Amino acid sequence: MASRIAVLLGAGANIGAATIQTFKANGYKVAYASRSASNSKASDNDLAIQCDFAKPSSVSTLFETVRKTWGEPSVVIYNAAAVHRTEPKESLNVSTEDFERDLAINTTSPFVAAREAQASFQKLDGPRTYIYTGNMLNEGPFPGLLTLGVGKNATAHFVQLADQVYKEQNIRYHFVDERTPEGKGMFTGLGGQSHADLFLSLAERTTKEEIPWQATFVTGKGYTAFPHELIL
Repeated sequence: MASRIAVLLGAGANIGAATIQTFKANGYKVAYASRSASNSKASDNDLAIQCDFAKPSSVSTLFETVRKTWGEPSVVIYNAAAVHRTEPKESLNVSTEDFERDLAINTTSPFVAAREAQASFQKLDGPRTYIYTGNMLNEGPFPGLLTLGVGKNATAHFVQLADQVYKEQNIRYHFVDERTPEGKGMFTGLGGQSHADLFLSLAERTTKEEIPWQATFVTGKGYTAFPHELIL
């Protein structure tokens, strides 16, 4: 059987590191990208790629590298994000340059990754999955987090649309959203391993119930449904 391939965009020390180890432990080859990565192949199932998510064209280059090295990925996870924080009452006090850069990282590069993922998915059979780390930012507005909220909202739109269009082909698109047990948003202290475990369950369809496009979850419980209304 051909090796399964996962691509992780945004390989930080928390969610990223846990995701790499979890997928490798479950038989995946994992290509992972960050701006600080040095292009290297540590092993037959471990590929590090340098990628600047502020430059969406570099995402397409990343996929070209993965395809030339291993083939088409069946799992694509976008875990990068950017924000220029402001005082809540100065929420529009963001330069055009900073707004455009954050939008590139939060929306344009995820879109390019989704488009590249879909091109790969069409050449594969079985479960195929695109995952975006969203964390409730689509249910704002959240004063002081303008660039992050705008980007997450826009990406949530195309993730929901893609899931609606392609779900019948066993292709799923998910906006992952960690919550407290009470359903409140998690903006700090995100669970790295709990994200990785949910990513794997979404990729392998291990839960009996069908998880919706916005996959809300709680550490230690996994997918947990909450009312759609914003809970602050």
